[in-house]
Amino acid sequence: MRGTDKNKEKEEEKKEAQTEAETQRKIKSIKKAGTIKSLIAIMFFFFSSVGIILAAKEIKNETQYQQKIKPVKEKDFDFWKAVFSEIPFPEKPTQPIAFSHKKHAGELGIDCKFCHYYVEKSKYAGVPSVSNCLGCHKYVASVMQNPEVQKIFKYAEEGKPIPWVKVHDLPDFVRFTHKIHINKGIECYECHGDVAQMDTAQRVAPLNMGWCLECHRKKNASTECFACHY
Repeated sequence: MRGTDKNKEKEEEKKEAQTEAETQRKIKSIKKAGTIKSLIAIMFFFFSSVGIILAAKEIKNETQYQQKIKPVKEKDFDFWKAVFSEIPFPEKPTQPIAFSHKKHAGELGIDCKFCHYYVEKSKYAGVPSVSNCLGCHKYVASVMQNPEVQKIFKYAEEGKPIPWVKVHDLPDFVRFTHKIHINKGIECYECHGDVAQMDTAQRVAPLNMGWCLECHRKKNASTECFACHY
């Protein structure tokens, strides 16, 4: 009987020890979890504080920036005036070569499409390349020594394109296509003026929205927004 009692006592002590060990493990686990939660809370508080500080700084900078800007009143801004106003442009921009349209298109009767060869098949008309100019001038002995003609040969020797200055330029939000207009029978002079009588090409039309719409209405062309803005 005594042996049995001792065995029972040992088993009970063993169970109590296991229970105590399990309890200690749970306590450690709870403490660990609490520590992690505390760290997460501290990190959250830290980053939130930093975010608030940065946001406050950004708001302050934006406020200072806005204070520097002169407010535009609605009555001071006329949308239609802005759209239909003329686009500033130089009367006769200086070109790298003193090319005379009057001489070539007027006196010699060279067709515009000979130099602006993309006009019937592209949105861009194209400007004369070095090879295009040399196609004629390397055979025209009478003007071979002309200083302006010599510039063409120099560009050819250096392998550089002629840096023509664009005369007729439109805003990026306007999609103008030469091909469509030429194939509809629009003549070059209707937009570019009588270039055959100009030594230096210059813009004669405002090329603003009102001017374009007036022509479209006269010719029963589309006046839908997507026709030119897409």
